[in-house]
Amino acid sequence: MRWTSVLTYGSAVALLVAFASQLLGWPAARSWFLLIWAVLLLPVVIGLFRHPMRWPAWGVFVGFWGGVGVVFLIVVQILALWDVLRGPAYGGWSAWPLALVGLWILVASSLGFGGEGFPRVVDGLGILTGIGLLAISTGTWAGGADVARVAAVVTVPAYCLWAFGLGFVFWRLAAGNRGREAISGTRAAALP
Repeated sequence: MRWTSVLTYGSAVALLVAFASQLLGWPAARSWFLLIWAVLLLPVVIGLFRHPMRWPAWGVFVGFWGGVGVVFLIVVQILALWDVLRGPAYGGWSAWPLALVGLWILVASSLGFGGEGFPRVVDGLGILTGIGLLAISTGTWAGGADVARVAAVVTVPAYCLWAFGLGFVFWRLAAGNRGREAISGTRAAALP
């Protein structure tokens, strides 16, 4: 899980740089960093399966579709980078996978709110991030570019804070597992 932490931090940095590239008017850099973000988002989405949830079956179902959304988002970002998708076509094709990812983050954070090892602040930021990704998706789908931009201004910082908090949680969970492995290995060696 330590690598999951590092990749989670990397996803936050990639999204922040993509957002800054958008504000500075650098569409090529934005496309590259959104692709990097989408690729680094995959371990984040997979790592969320570690989150304790009150209704695990619902979490697994939504988590599967969140993973499908990330894979499709990677494909859409590659097509955008190759300039196959642009303008309204890009928005239409990127909106639904973004909604699936937002829904997965929202469900994982709300079903496991304050679960063991996951601080409420991290889960609260996850809920805000999930709602923000759904708002960006809905605004893009409905053709409201201004709504999507305003949602992005709120969602990008929320995602970055959530990702850094989640990365810290993943790091702590990995440290706890290493301690358990060392203890269980010692016990096994001590038995005749």
